[in-house]
Amino acid sequence: MQIIGYALSAFGTNYITWFCFERLFHRKNIATPTMAFIAGILGAIVTLQTQFAYQVDFNSLVAFAVMFLMSCCYREPWIQRLFVSFALFVCGVISEGSSWLIGQMLIPVEDMNHVNETPQFAIVGLLGVVFQILYVIVMMKIIEIFKSRSVKTTTFILFLIVVLTYGIIDLLVTFADTAYLAPALILSALLIAAIAGCIYLFTDQLRVQRERLQLANLEEVLQDQVKHYTALYEANRQVAVQRHDLKNILLNVRSYIQVGEYEKLDKYVAGFQEKVQPSTLIDNGMPFIDAVLSAKMAEHAEIPFENDISMLTLEKIKQPQIAFILAGALDNAIEACEKSAKPFIRVHIGQQGRMISLVVENAADQPVRTAGDRLLTTKADDKAHGYGVKSMMQMAEQLHGMLTWRQEKQVFTLSVLMQDIGA
Repeated sequence: MQIIGYALSAFGTNYITWFCFERLFHRKNIATPTMAFIAGILGAIVTLQTQFAYQVDFNSLVAFAVMFLMSCCYREPWIQRLFVSFALFVCGVISEGSSWLIGQMLIPVEDMNHVNETPQFAIVGLLGVVFQILYVIVMMKIIEIFKSRSVKTTTFILFLIVVLTYGIIDLLVTFADTAYLAPALILSALLIAAIAGCIYLFTDQLRVQRERLQLANLEEVLQDQVKHYTALYEANRQVAVQRHDLKNILLNVRSYIQVGEYEKLDKYVAGFQEKVQPSTLIDNGMPFIDAVLSAKMAEHAEIPFENDISMLTLEKIKQPQIAFILAGALDNAIEACEKSAKPFIRVHIGQQGRMISLVVENAADQPVRTAGDRLLTTKADDKAHGYGVKSMMQMAEQLHGMLTWRQEKQVFTLSVLMQDIGA
């Protein structure tokens, strides 16, 4: 029964770890059957180690090393894989402690270090796997809650939670059969309150930073709108002036024709052509979106823009929210075009029922920088930049949508789908 208990603990933990890595990481070019074989081989190694070289501290070291070794089959940075491996390792230790706490109610064992010597060790091992599955489900739910945060933030919060849980289980296991159980429970409650307070302050600070960033972007959109209306007013004023002068202009043209001064007529007409050159002013009947497009096109006249903008009928979504995403997408597109030999930007905004799509395509001679499913800034000061895509993704999620991107043949495409529905 001892070898069965070791095998259940080793293989169960390894395959649970593999499942978590598949959900959290991006696998390298390794086939699924190969990954299953690797998990099985590592499980066999842990089983043999515990069978022939059982020692509590050495067992923990081997188990953690095996988890981290399995994480090497994935693309994420080593520090991220290390933290997640440690979190899963702590889940395994907590599961063993939980199974022992439950098992000691039925099995007479002096301490956890000798539980492997009992005839019912296989049952304790199976119970540990069940607890580990439950803890992993809770962990994945926590990650789901914090999916809008960055990977580093989620990993940090998860790390705090597993350390807290490990501390509580360790206290309960240590003082379960002593007079210090009540103080241990009080200390556990204080630990929960302290860690919960830290997480609350941390997430609240992130919320404040996000709101400040959104406010700054909204102010930029409003400034663009002011420029847009100022330019629209100036364009209308010029049209009124030209209309007022049109009668005199036609009289002068007729006079030049009558006297045969065609060269002077040509110069006269050319002078007016310069005054009435088409402007980059956009007017699709959507002020906020038009303001963003007009401002970006005017500031970067060297970049050819192609716009396919449909009139939107909005009920729940507000124009400034779409303009916020559009402004961020155009900023990234302009940054890429500045490094391209043949720059271009294509903007498409359309609506199908309550589904609204925003697509921005741009030239991208250089491959984009990514970390997992996140885009990274190409600017040198990456600490002060790189928040644009995060803000756009958060806004898209608020609008019951999603943001995706792809790069093919030096063309980068950013797509945002939004649903015009209530909360």
